[in-house]
Amino acid sequence: MWNQIKLANDVKSQPAPFPDTKGQPTVQILNADPALGPGLLRIVMEPGDVIARNFHAGQAETLYILEGTFIDEGHVYPAGSELNVKPGVHHGPHTTETGVTFLAMFTGHVDLTDFKLSAGVEMVQAAGAR
Repeated sequence: MWNQIKLANDVKSQPAPFPDTKGQPTVQILNADPALGPGLLRIVMEPGDVIARNFHAGQAETLYILEGTFIDEGHVYPAGSELNVKPGVHHGPHTTETGVTFLAMFTGHVDLTDFKLSAGVEMVQAAGAR
């Protein structure tokens, strides 16, 4: 017996709550309970949408591209691509020229509000490393 079953068609889409987002990406929260497994979001981006460069302090992120093409740091990833990033690693910006639908899975200290902009932080980290 499954503890939770959700159909994407039954889960309300909402505007992506990420700061400095351009366009109208949408998010469906499929799982936010770490007791049931990884945090899981279904994200849809239209051509030209941009999610700013960011990092997650306490959780790893895995993306799986379901359809369309996902562009990260200028690299194009087609449907069927899987990407992983460790906690604290800066990544993005994310965009698409075709539109893209992907799953974002979070493990570790799962907190779906753990989205921190890289702008300014990377410069401070680099200055401290000198």
